[in-house]
Amino acid sequence: MTEQPPEVTDITGDDQPPRQGDIRWFAVVLLLAYLALLVIGAVSLWRVAGGGLASWVAVAVFVVIFVLGWRQWLAPGSRRRLAFRERVTVHLVGGPIIVVLASLAQIWLPAVVAVSVAIMCDALNERDRRVGVDDSTPDLI
Repeated sequence: MTEQPPEVTDITGDDQPPRQGDIRWFAVVLLLAYLALLVIGAVSLWRVAGGGLASWVAVAVFVVIFVLGWRQWLAPGSRRRLAFRERVTVHLVGGPIIVVLASLAQIWLPAVVAVSVAIMCDALNERDRRVGVDDSTPDLI
């Protein structure tokens, strides 16, 4: 008698494969995590720079770079969107930079949570987007 492996449960809650254009809950949470990282980085720069004209310039430059970088390389609809491995690299390099800025402004915990949620939701979104052969879970890395 052979033992059957346990079934893998899908976190999306339905048995149908994802259709092109479907919005999954972890994609929405990923967007919220990016917005949280943007706000945390801007507030951190504001606090670190002291609140004057230099603060406005630093925050404006950070916001422009963050939004353009997200739109160019991380946004789901971008033509030049990075592959999953490259997006993880961006998270693992850019995330600690924002965490260090946030720790200087004494708001490090929300930054750590936002980076963690961004990495986790990007992996879940990628896993659910790619359907493996014979309904197997695809390897991401």
